[in-house]
Amino acid sequence: MRYAVLAALFAAVALGASGCGATTTPASVAVNQARDSGGTQARAIRVEHWRLSNGDAVDVVLVRARFCGTSNGFTAPKINGRCVPQEVAFATRPGKKGGFQDFLAHGDAQLAAAAWNARPVFRIFPDIPNVLVRCKIPRGGGGTVAGLCEAKLSGTRGIAFLEHWPLAKPQGRRNTAGWIVTLDRGGRVVGVHRTGSTPPQLQS
Repeated sequence: MRYAVLAALFAAVALGASGCGATTTPASVAVNQARDSGGTQARAIRVEHWRLSNGDAVDVVLVRARFCGTSNGFTAPKINGRCVPQEVAFATRPGKKGGFQDFLAHGDAQLAAAAWNARPVFRIFPDIPNVLVRCKIPRGGGGTVAGLCEAKLSGTRGIAFLEHWPLAKPQGRRNTAGWIVTLDRGGRVVGVHRTGSTPPQLQS
């Protein structure tokens, strides 16, 4: 399953990264990584702080930059012959200088952010796609249950916000439920429907 692979990559690369020298911020680390990957006009869009499925704390930074003619295996889309600014998600352990990167298709980050704002219930999820993190899922009868949360693409204009619980059970034996938000080409929400089993929020 893709989320398991991504979580493992986040953990492996973040654990292997090491840093020294002057104190840096998560945003400056990610911007430097984007530049090292051949990006120009790089700037951090937002920073989120999460714990991965294995418990490691990470800073997840969304960076926008232009990646034209790079040799890192990534090809940026072009419009009228000009490469389009691209979003990249970087995850690093706090205080470190390196980490996992995920090049997002053009517009996917904006799509996820718009869908994230559709309902208050989505506030426990990352609004950056393809990041699987620990979260506290509210119970309908009160309290929370420890689980994993992620936002992932669903079709061409949809974002699925998925919960996997309980965390105490191994992968493959957890329940999965969530919501799929569909947006139009203008980025407006046109539908929200449930997917999977009944989420803890709706259980009495």
